[in-house]
Amino acid sequence: MRPTIKRKCHFRSEIVLIASLIMGGGFLTSTVHAATNHIEQVTEATAKTERAVKRYLKKNVRRYAATLGSQDYKITLQPLSDIPACDAPVSQSLSDPQQPAGRLTITLECQKPTYWKARAKAEVAIYRQLVVAKMTLNRHQEITPKMLSMKRSNVAYLRHGYFTSKQALTGLTSRRKIVAGKIISPRMVELPELVQRNDGVLIEAKFGKMNATMKGVALESGVKGDSIRVRNLSSQKEIYAIIVGPQKVRTNF
Repeated sequence: MRPTIKRKCHFRSEIVLIASLIMGGGFLTSTVHAATNHIEQVTEATAKTERAVKRYLKKNVRRYAATLGSQDYKITLQPLSDIPACDAPVSQSLSDPQQPAGRLTITLECQKPTYWKARAKAEVAIYRQLVVAKMTLNRHQEITPKMLSMKRSNVAYLRHGYFTSKQALTGLTSRRKIVAGKIISPRMVELPELVQRNDGVLIEAKFGKMNATMKGVALESGVKGDSIRVRNLSSQKEIYAIIVGPQKVRTNF
């Protein structure tokens, strides 16, 4: 008899379980359906916000690139995740609105139906044709066009400037060694010293409408446009004169 009793009890348990599943099936289906709808809403809201961020970035990057003389840029936006829906367009602001290039953060804000705030990350590259060293340049070497070449380069992280024309570097000298392929910045070059200290110089002097030339000795070194001390050999007086060429200075009396 005991085996029969156990079998009946087991049978009754199965009936209770099945009944519970049947009765609770509607609730379970409703819960799954609600969860699915929520996921779909979040996914749709995220995709919508991502499209808005891309448009916002493109507008600002295009404007900034134009000020640099470029229409060549690339925007890489990191995927957004779990962005809630917003009744109005999401407010957006850049971490660096004046120079939107390099690594950027975009702050997103929504006021309704509930307030939320999120951040998006992006990488922006802006390209220009820049002057690079075609060969290794030694320190104090005078630069000629054949030593240079042009290369498409990302200017986003070039904080010390650059050159977009070989002619702008012609006649300058390198301050230090510049390896081949290096983007040349203004800090790497300088005007050549046209006058060295103790050099003999030709002094061009202007007296009203009269011009005269005389010999002198430079007491300082300098580049074109520098005002240096010079000794007039005929009078032995020290004067200030402006360097106008190799071993040539000019002054007014």
